[in-house]
Amino acid sequence: FGFVARYYDDTLGVNPKTLALTEIVDLLGAGLGILPVFETDGAGPWTVDKGTLHGQAAVREAARCGQPLGTPIVFAIDQDADPASLVDYFNGVYSVLLDRFVIGVYGSYRVVKYARETFPATGFFWQTYAWSNAQVYPAADVFQHANGVTLRVGLDVDLDVASSPIP
Repeated sequence: FGFVARYYDDTLGVNPKTLALTEIVDLLGAGLGILPVFETDGAGPWTVDKGTLHGQAAVREAARCGQPLGTPIVFAIDQDADPASLVDYFNGVYSVLLDRFVIGVYGSYRVVKYARETFPATGFFWQTYAWSNAQVYPAADVFQHANGVTLRVGLDVDLDVASSPIP
């Protein structure tokens, strides 16, 4: 394994799914890259206000975790969303992240393709096989191809392949 994707959310590290400072030290010490993905519920409505709030929470989490400026924070669209409905949300995210972090998108084939071709401020693309109807977007930086794979008792992971470096 070369990297681990871990969560940011709006709980300031209280949610057990979120990245912990001790975990960062362990992961970096093991030579693994860390890909932060922001998700609260992964669902709409995808409004400017929601994007702004998520952007603010993501910046707070990045500061809490010591994430270097200029690295990606991926925002999860964890449903079969209409890509055009995401424009307002990502405008809100952009208004907060500006030039601080690379804005990333996690979603289906059509979400990732639309974001890559339509959102000029977005620079990292992570496609899931879910809702992708067996289509793989070749310009995605990461492709998630399996969920719930048991590595050992008590440790289930999703499997992804990266075609771009993960910091």
